[in-house]
Formats: sequence, C-alpha cells, structure tokens
Amino acid sequence: MNLAFQWRALDEPVKVTLVTGERQRDRVLDEKEIQKYLDACPQPWKDCASIILDEGFRPSEVFALRWSHIFFNEDGSGLIQIMEGKSRAAHRILPMTPGVYELFKNRHKSSGFPSEGWVFPSSGKCGHFNGDVAKDQHKKAVADSGVKPFVPYTLRHTALTNLGERAGGDVFVLARIAGHSSITGTRRYIHPQAEAINRVFSQVGTKLGTVEWHQNRSKQQIRT
Repeated sequence: MNLAFQWRALDEPVKVTLVTGERQRDRVLDEKEIQKYLDACPQPWKDCASIILDEGFRPSEVFALRWSHIFFNEDGSGLIQIMEGKSRAAHRILPMTPGVYELFKNRHKSSGFPSEGWVFPSSGKCGHFNGDVAKDQHKKAVADSGVKPFVPYTLRHTALTNLGERAGGDVFVLARIAGHSSITGTRRYIHPQAEAINRVFSQVGTKLGTVEWHQNRSKQQIRT
C-alpha cells in the first residue's frame, strides 16, 4: 500500500489495523502452557496443533494433508510432503518427529489404513478440517486450559523459534523447514545463544591475535 502511494496509484497512504490478538503471533509458549493447552484441545484440532508444534507447519498446510502425502518407513521413521502453498519454497518434504510419527500411525490405523483421501476429513464443503472450525476448537481449548489467550498461529511461531535454536542459527536451514521463499521472514526466529556468540568471538580473537603479532613484527622491521 505504501509503495502504491509512492507510485501515486493511491491518493493517500493506507493505515492497516491488525485484528485483535494479531500481535500475539510473536509469543512463544513454554512447555507447561503447551501441555495444558493440548490436554484441553478437542479432536481433530488436538492432532493438528501437535503437528504444528513439532513440525512448524502452517495450519492450512496441516488441514490439506492427504494420506498420499504421508510416507511410513519400515525403520519407524516417516516423511510428510507439503503440497499446499503457491510458492515453490512452500512445497517441501520434512521428516516426522517421533511424536508425529505415532500420531499419524494411530490416525491411519483408526481410519482403516487408507492410501488416499484427507487425513483430517470433514463433512464441510472443502471436504477437510478447516480454519473456521479450528478457531472454535482453539477458543474452547484456551478457555478450558486457563492458558493466557493466544492466536492459533502462535503454535507455528513457537515451533519455528524452537527449531531455530536446534538449527544452530542456520537461517537457510530454518527457511527450508518453514517453507519461506526468503530468509527475511526467517531471521526473526534465529536468536544466537551467548555460548555460540562467545565461541565465534573466541575463534576470531585467536586469528586477530595472530594478525596483530605479524603487524607488530613488521613495524619493528621497518624501524630497524
């Protein structure tokens, strides 16, 4: 909108007001809050929320999962293929965490071991669980759990923040996990720890010390 105003496509700048709770996206849930919230979640939102918290998917990506996107390996591992999303980066394949593997295995068994169809089917028009119903179930879970209110997208923000720590600050790896087409949005999840910062500077300090020794020696040679 600001760019359109600069190009004189708009007569005046546009002020965009965020909906109530939108700023809560930056909140990171702790383990106790997560457990209390999941315990209060009704199905199928409980399974969807668990997947988001472990894998860092967007809610819409989880809702649109089909069994043809789920791959179980004989060694007890699995892969999830994300086909939802307009950008090329959004289309990705990620490993399942052990908890998500068990979740899909149980749901697959209770559904009669299907090879096709929605993972979270619904009688609605789209055929699968969707954001409107999810918001209602989320609202109920927040109220029943007693956890401080937050918007559903906070689950993804929490997951990506935690995954960012495990990625060791590698913004490019995290961008691939998140399905971001640019690292600009990914950088907000990278928070270097004090130990990592000290480790970097200790290595730099050693190199700088070596360079300084050579510089001082060169100065002495020039004087002589």
